[in-house]
Amino acid sequence: MKLKSATWAPQVWKWPKWGRTRSAAVGCYRRRLQLSTPLSLTREPVESEPRRRSAMAGSDPLVARPGLAIVIMGVSGCGKSTVAALLAEALGCSFIEADDYHSQANKAKMSKGIPLSDADRTPWLESLRDAIRDRLDGEDVAVSCSALQLKYREILRAADKSYQPGYYAACRVKFVCLRASAEVITDRMQRRSSEGKHFMPASLLQSQLDLLQIDAAEGITEVDATMRAGDIVRDTIAQFREELASTVPPCF
Repeated sequence: MKLKSATWAPQVWKWPKWGRTRSAAVGCYRRRLQLSTPLSLTREPVESEPRRRSAMAGSDPLVARPGLAIVIMGVSGCGKSTVAALLAEALGCSFIEADDYHSQANKAKMSKGIPLSDADRTPWLESLRDAIRDRLDGEDVAVSCSALQLKYREILRAADKSYQPGYYAACRVKFVCLRASAEVITDRMQRRSSEGKHFMPASLLQSQLDLLQIDAAEGITEVDATMRAGDIVRDTIAQFREELASTVPPCF
């Protein structure tokens, strides 16, 4: 039975197995629907769907907002893991590090300075897509992934089961690209490599820069990677605030 109006109340009142009183009937019907707010016995205005969907999570317990995946992308050394981890902390959501989904063969290949082929990347991206999909049911997720080309990002967008190729704005997987000069990135990668913090050598940077491709139609936000990570997180939350399932703290 759909709650399009208050006309259901007299019908409920006539159902003897639900109790002899009007309040008992309402209580039983409410329990069947597992509602967390009381039902009114009088007609009330029905809030429009667009307005309900634009409300922040928690404002209406009857509306379950879909989750949003925000992928912080860019070449190795741009700071995407740092930004994505801080974003997850600010939102109180899951954080997925794409490097954790590389096979040992991929890591060994890159550590030797050998660029990955598409055959190497596809299984990696598909496993990452599945991990994102598992978390998108009512939960936000912050992801760190290079996602250098459109065809790679399309694999990740497929984590949204309702995504139709080319309809980027409606997709629940969004991308923010961190950009910096080759000199800045090289310095970061050399420092990180000397400290033994990553398997990717600076020698592979040029191959990544050559691969990086963004189609203007995708609407991907490009950010200066030399900005403070906290500022990038703040701006990212501000950009996607209306689409997030998370209740964003007032400080953001």
